Amino acid sequence: MESYVYALMFLSIVNIIFGIYTLKESRVTTYIKYFAGSLFCVGFWGIGLGGFLAANSPEVAMLWAKFHYVASILVAYYLLVFALSLAKEKPIKPFYRILLILPILAISVITVCCNDLLLKQAVIEEGGNVMILYKPGHIVYAIVFASYFIATLVVVLNKLLKSSGIIQKQMILIFVGLLISGVLGMVYNLILPLLGNYKLVWVGPQFTVVFLALMFIGMVRYQLFNIRLLAGKILFTGLTSVIMFLAFLFFTNVNKIVFGESVINLEFILFGLFCAFLYSTFYESFRDFVLNKIQSKIITPGLDTSLVLKEYNRKLGKLSAKNEILNEFAQTLKKALSPEYISIITKEGNEVINKQYVEYRDINYELIFETIEKEEDLKDMKYLAPPTLMSILQDENSSAVLSLEEFINELQTKGLVLLLPIVYEHDLLAVCVLGEGNSSSSTYIDEEIEFLESLSDTTAVYLTRAILFEQLSEFNSVLQQKVDEQTKELQIKVKELEEARRKENDMIDIMGHELRTPATIVKLNAEMLRKYIDSNPEEYAKYLDRIRKAIDTEIGLINTLLTSAKLEGDRVEIKEEKVDIKESIEMSVHGNEKDLKEGVKIYTDIQEGIPFAYADRIRVMEVLDNLISNAVKYTDKGRIDVKARFDEKNIIVSVSDTGKGIPKEDIPKLGSKFYRANNYLESKIVRPGGTGLGLYVTFRLVKLMGGKINVESEEGKGSTFTFTLPRYINQKLDNTDTVDKFTKLGLK
Repeated sequence: MESYVYALMFLSIVNIIFGIYTLKESRVTTYIKYFAGSLFCVGFWGIGLGGFLAANSPEVAMLWAKFHYVASILVAYYLLVFALSLAKEKPIKPFYRILLILPILAISVITVCCNDLLLKQAVIEEGGNVMILYKPGHIVYAIVFASYFIATLVVVLNKLLKSSGIIQKQMILIFVGLLISGVLGMVYNLILPLLGNYKLVWVGPQFTVVFLALMFIGMVRYQLFNIRLLAGKILFTGLTSVIMFLAFLFFTNVNKIVFGESVINLEFILFGLFCAFLYSTFYESFRDFVLNKIQSKIITPGLDTSLVLKEYNRKLGKLSAKNEILNEFAQTLKKALSPEYISIITKEGNEVINKQYVEYRDINYELIFETIEKEEDLKDMKYLAPPTLMSILQDENSSAVLSLEEFINELQTKGLVLLLPIVYEHDLLAVCVLGEGNSSSSTYIDEEIEFLESLSDTTAVYLTRAILFEQLSEFNSVLQQKVDEQTKELQIKVKELEEARRKENDMIDIMGHELRTPATIVKLNAEMLRKYIDSNPEEYAKYLDRIRKAIDTEIGLINTLLTSAKLEGDRVEIKEEKVDIKESIEMSVHGNEKDLKEGVKIYTDIQEGIPFAYADRIRVMEVLDNLISNAVKYTDKGRIDVKARFDEKNIIVSVSDTGKGIPKEDIPKLGSKFYRANNYLESKIVRPGGTGLGLYVTFRLVKLMGGKINVESEEGKGSTFTFTLPRYINQKLDNTDTVDKFTKLGLK
C-alpha cells in the first residue's frame, strides 16, 4: 500500500476524532452538531478514497468508490446547514432541511444503485487505481456539490460582514478555511477527474488540514464554539502520541542493536503514528472508566465520590438557610456512607444545640463543641478520631493543655469514631459527629475520610454564605424597621406641623375678627356719643357702656393672647399669695352677669368657712373669667352654677352649665393651643368659635399654680369644668408688690 494512502487514512481518522471531541466537550447546539457531521463525512470520504486506492479487485474498488462519493456529497450538505444555523443562531426549520437534503439523497441513490449514470467502471492499475466516469453524470454531481459549497461561502461571508469584534475574527477563520480546503479539494476531486486525471484524487482530502488548523487556532485564540478545552485535549493527545511513538522507535532500535533485526520503513512509521494516536485518544477514557469501576466496586463499594460531590454542590447552590444546608449535609452522609450514628452540633448565641439524624445517643455535646472551639490544635484539624486525639494528648509539645481524657472517654464510651469540625477562617461553625461505618466496614478508610473532608469544606463555604445572608437579611429588616419608625414619626410631626399651621391661620383670622370688632364698636359709639352728648343723657350713657364693654373685650383678648405667648415660652410669673376664693368668684360672676342671655340665670354655692387658696390672685381671676365667660357664651337656656368646696389640701371650684356640651371625642383635646370643639366650629355664628386660646391658658395656669383641672360633658346637656388649687396653710408668701399691672400679668 502506498504511503499516501496511509497519510490519507491517518488524516481521515483525525477528522473523525475531531468530530467526536467536538460533540463530547461542548454544549451541543444545533450548528455544532452539523459541524461535527461535516467532520465525520470528511473522515468517511478519506477512508473511502483510501479503500478505493488500496483495493485489489474492481468489485471492491467500486464499493469503496460509491462509499466515498456519497460521503463527499454529504460534506457539502452538512457544511451548508452548519453555515445557515450558525448565521441565524437558531435551528433550521424541518421544511428547509428536507428541501436541502432531497438533491443529496437523489445523487446518493444514483451513485449507489446506477453504475452507468455516474461511476462506470473501476480499473486496477499498478500506479494507482482509477475510475472510468460517466461525464454528464459527474458534471451534475460537480454542479450540485459546487452550488452547495458556494452557498456556504456566501452565508459565512454575509455573517462575517455583519459581525464585529471576536465574532468577526471567528468568521474570518471559518471562511478562509472553507475557501482554501474547498476550492483545492474540488480542483483535485471534481475538475481533474473530468479532465481524465484520476491519479491525484488522494490530494484533495489532504487540504482539510488547513481547515482543521484554522479551527484549532479559532478555538485557542477566539473561543470558537466555546470549546477551548477541546483544543487542549487535541494538543495533549497529539503530543502524547508523538512521545509514545518515539518511545516505541527507541525500543525498536534497541531491539536492532541486540538482535540485529530492523523493521523500520515508511509504512511502519505511518502505521505506528496512526496506532499511537488511536491509543492516546481512547486511553484517557479507558483509564477513567477502569479507575471509576475499581473505586466504586472495590475501594469504596457503592460510592462514586465525584458524582456525590457534584450533586451535593448542585443542591447546596439552591439553599440559603443554615438549617437546610446542615440537613442536606446529614442526608448526603447518610446516603453515601450509611454510618450508624449522625449528629450535627451547632451554637446559637450562647446555646449549644445538637441535632441527631441517625439513631439517638445521650452524648455530652456541649463538652465536644466547647473543647474543639477552645483548642486551636483541634479546630485546625480536618477530622478528629480517638487514636488521633490520643497522639495529641501524648505530645508534650502540643498546645492542647486542656484535660482531654474526659473528651476522649466521651467519644470512646458512646461509640463516636469520627468528628468533622466545619470551620471557616478559624470560626467553628459546626461539628459533625459520626458513629461506626456501615456493615461492610466499621471504620473509615482514607478514601472515605478524604471524601468527608471535601464534603466538610464545601459545607463550610455554603454555611458561611448562609450566615452572611442571614445577617444581611436581619440588617435589612432592622434597617427597614428603623426607616419605617422614623418615617412614621416624621409623618406624625408633619401632620402636627400642618395642624399647627392650620390652627395658627384660623387663630389669625378669628383673632383679627375678634380684635377688629371691639375697635369698630368703640369707633362707632364714639361718633354716636358726639351726637347725643348734649341732647340726650340716656343715649350718652348707653353708648358709653358699649365703649366700656368693647374696651374690656379688647383687653381680655389681648391679655389671653399675650398670656398664651408667655406660657409657650415658660415666662409667666406666678405670685404666691393668699387668695379669697369667695371674693374672686363673686367678682367674676358679677362681671359676667350682664352678658347672660335672656332666661339664663347664674348661681353660686360656696361652702361655709372656705379658706384662702395659695395661688396668684390675678391668675385665679383669669381662670374664673375664662370658665364663667365660656359658660355664659355657650348657654342659650337653663342655668349656670359656680360651686366651691374644700378638703384637707385643696380648694375645689366647679363651673357647670346647661349649654351645648362637648362631644366625647373632643374632651381629651381640650386645653390644646388653638383647639376648638367641632360643634362650635360648625356654628353659623362666628363668635361662639372663640380663638382656641382661652382654655389653653386656663389649663396651663391651673397647672402652674399647683392644681388640676377636669372636664365632664355630655353633648346637648351641658358641661362641668372642675379645677383645684392648693389651700393656704402658712406657706411662704411673695410680698413683692408693684403697680405695674402688665408685669403682674406677665405681659412684659
